[in-house]
Amino acid sequence: MDGFVMTIRAAAAQWSFSVIADLYGFFRRARTILFTALFGVLVLAAVAAAALWGVNAARNRTIAALMNNHDVKVATDSAPRVIFARAYFFMTHSRLDDAQVMVSMLDIRGSKRLRADLHYDMANARLKRAFDMIGEGKIDAAGALVGLAREDYRESLRLDPDDWNARFNFDVASRLVREYPTFTQTPDARRRGARPLWTDLPSIPRGEP
Repeated sequence: MDGFVMTIRAAAAQWSFSVIADLYGFFRRARTILFTALFGVLVLAAVAAAALWGVNAARNRTIAALMNNHDVKVATDSAPRVIFARAYFFMTHSRLDDAQVMVSMLDIRGSKRLRADLHYDMANARLKRAFDMIGEGKIDAAGALVGLAREDYRESLRLDPDDWNARFNFDVASRLVREYPTFTQTPDARRRGARPLWTDLPSIPRGEP
């Protein structure tokens, strides 16, 4: 009987050892699989980060080139900030119709902040050109630009009601309309032409009107 009990105990001990060995092997394999999966995730994350860095670097180069007066073409599906830079390039090179195309593109998918800033800049560019035209005696053409500038100031204020600069410049444009009644009779079929303040624009009187 004692021999039988000892045999049972030996078998139980051997079974326990086998179970422990199996569990150890299982956890060892699971750890290997887990480490392999984790390594794979880290590799994919590194590849994605490198790709994103490359895209951002390319965007930054394009923006820098535009800001340095290089006429760099951009795709219609470019990032909103690239479209903004392209629009600003057009504004500073008296290509308001081309700039308006960029404004319309940004209005579709740009952030509220970016759109407010771009409409503000577009209004400033139009108002500056209107002052130049008044000096050249082109009153009708100036009136059309003043009207479009007021629309852009309105849109900028709709997107950012607290923008004091846009509100002030809108008031300046409105005073021009009152000073030149013919401005209200000069419709313009065109619609839809870093962040300089009104007083930063050349050839425009400083201070309050």
